[in-house]
Amino acid sequence: MTPTLYNPKMENLSRAELRDLQLHKLQQLVVRVYEHSPYYRQKFDAHGVNPYQLKSLDDYRHYPFFDKDEERLSQERSKQELGHPFGMHVTCDPKLVNRISSSSGTTGSPTFSGFTRRDREIAAENCGRGMKRMGIEPGDVVLHASVISMWIAGMPAIDSMMAYGACVVPVGALSGVERVAQIASEVRPKMIRTTVSFARHMAKTMEAKTGIDPKALGIEKVVVTGEPGGSIREIYSEIEAGFGGALCYDNMGATGCHSPTGISCEAHSGIHFYAEDNAYFEIVDPKTLEPLPIEDGVEGEIIFTGLERECGPLLRWRDKDIIHITTSRCDCGRPGVRMAFKGRVDDMLLVKGVNVFPNAVRDVVNRLSPLTTGNVRLQKPAASAVVEPPVPLLVEVVAGLDDKALDKLSGDIVQAVHHQLRFRVVPVLMAEGEFEVRSGATGKMQLVEITGVPK
Repeated sequence: MTPTLYNPKMENLSRAELRDLQLHKLQQLVVRVYEHSPYYRQKFDAHGVNPYQLKSLDDYRHYPFFDKDEERLSQERSKQELGHPFGMHVTCDPKLVNRISSSSGTTGSPTFSGFTRRDREIAAENCGRGMKRMGIEPGDVVLHASVISMWIAGMPAIDSMMAYGACVVPVGALSGVERVAQIASEVRPKMIRTTVSFARHMAKTMEAKTGIDPKALGIEKVVVTGEPGGSIREIYSEIEAGFGGALCYDNMGATGCHSPTGISCEAHSGIHFYAEDNAYFEIVDPKTLEPLPIEDGVEGEIIFTGLERECGPLLRWRDKDIIHITTSRCDCGRPGVRMAFKGRVDDMLLVKGVNVFPNAVRDVVNRLSPLTTGNVRLQKPAASAVVEPPVPLLVEVVAGLDDKALDKLSGDIVQAVHHQLRFRVVPVLMAEGEFEVRSGATGKMQLVEITGVPK
């Protein structure tokens, strides 16, 4: 059976057709930003690239990167010099912007994303592709239990789901399990959209806290976003069982490319990246930043370019995510390159020459034993990425374990992490209720904490 697609013409393009379309849009994009943005004109000239001579996708590899630090500086300048927060790299009339969203800032200073009407239409198109792939139709009730704010995962997501035609119930995660349970029992949503950690929390605690069994709510789809883990078997299986067999889907966004841009499927074999006609991506070596071929099994840092973004386009944006690519045909029958998130360049620790991604540590612990809850946090003494082993690892475990069980579990964690990730940890096992789950403003769980320089 051929799966139903929202935009079969675009989603079924061959690789050759996609490459031709991407090159055409890139040629238009580089000329547009060069002619409409003095910032980009100076940047291109400084790097010796001529937008009127872009002849192939390979030529694009010579264009300069953009990253969060540059974006923040550009926006600080525009606030001072132009009176708006969209950055010096803005390429449209600021009066065309009709929504401002924001991303979380590691320094406490957010960066802003302006959306024109056309920008919002592309985001809605991308959302529609994902909703259709999950079997959500216009008119279906969707409960939004993620953040309700100006964050990209908040109001912009609600906006796009409404544009698709879904009946959106914006409860929000900050209202708590009790409120979500009450509203869900009344409106009977077909789908719930939330973070990985809150989905797991609801599945575990809802009935005890409210008397409402999440298995009895009739929810058919649980879409998790904002955190890694939704493609890990032990995590999505727990969520699916907790919601009575509802299918769990892992959602993916792309900075500067009008998220969402991908969704997993029933086969759980990676996230189908379905937006290549408007979200061009490259894979580069994270150390040399040299491009790698888009082929089965390649792994590296992903670079994004939103091909049609009107307000503040980000060319060759370093998202700092490490991605594994699968190009073989998926068992679900749907088209599209598939992606698996491996870790973040920014979060990476260096332990005796070994690159350690905190989410990989969490995944090892999640797979190891049902006695762990999945909540972990690495500790390091200072901000430096270089950490001396053994590394303290806080691990939340189910309550009521005796000393023998705790000792065995601790040894198993040490062995599993060393065997699979090649570095040593010192587990600090904490019973449920003792482990403090820490999340940022966007709901993303903190996996590393700085404890201070040891005496």
